[in-house]
Amino acid sequence: MEISALASGSSGNCFYIEHGDSAILIDAGISTKQIVERLCCLKKNPERIRAIFITHEHGDHTKGADVFSRQFNVPIYATRKTAKNCFLCMDEKMIHSIRNNESVNVGGMRVEAFSKPHNCADPVSYNVYNDKKISVITDVGYISKHNQKHFRFRFLVH
Repeated sequence: MEISALASGSSGNCFYIEHGDSAILIDAGISTKQIVERLCCLKKNPERIRAIFITHEHGDHTKGADVFSRQFNVPIYATRKTAKNCFLCMDEKMIHSIRNNESVNVGGMRVEAFSKPHNCADPVSYNVYNDKKISVITDVGYISKHNQKHFRFRFLVH
């Protein structure tokens, strides 16, 4: 698996995770134009993206989801409360619910949602598995004991 941060911060969040000939986005908080441009800089094809997983309803995580979903015919996954508290897509058939501690298989990857502390309706972070595990965790002020079981940190000391 390979991960690239296309954007991270209050101006937008978007993470690209690739496995084989498939990829997903965790959040789409920048415009579709920016997502495509940044993928092209990395020599990545946006047509490989099989799904968008939204962490929560804030605009810096959802801004480009609607256009990207419709332009590339890509489903959007979010918790029900997240989808209810923001605009994700004009085409409601593209929006799929995911619950905390639920997994979805997409493009040879298993994507697992888990709750996190944040000031919004039903925020989640995601673990992505195949032969490796990648955790995408944004907008947390602290790591709760509940969250600690979903990942571990490795520190390299030189």
